[in-house]
Amino acid sequence: MQNSLKKQGALMVCAAALLAACGGGGGSSAVANPPADSGLIAGTDLPVAVQQSGSALLDFAKTQLAATSDKTDPLLVGDAKLAADDTAEPAGI
Repeated sequence: MQNSLKKQGALMVCAAALLAACGGGGGSSAVANPPADSGLIAGTDLPVAVQQSGSALLDFAKTQLAATSDKTDPLLVGDAKLAADDTAEPAGI
């Protein structure tokens, strides 16, 4: 009886250790703090230019539309503040 309780306790400790080792979900495809020369906005998959120019944002969107398929991973947008140009004429994508 004592031996079976020890085995059961050891199994419970192992199970708890395995669960703790697998971590908690919520991974992302972007690097939290990309290198300064990467050209990406921190915490996102977006180039810095999409925050600086409406035309750069439109060009990036067109590129992504052309390259997107059912098998590509979604882009991480995070808290990026995308550029807008209120004076430009509407452009088709």
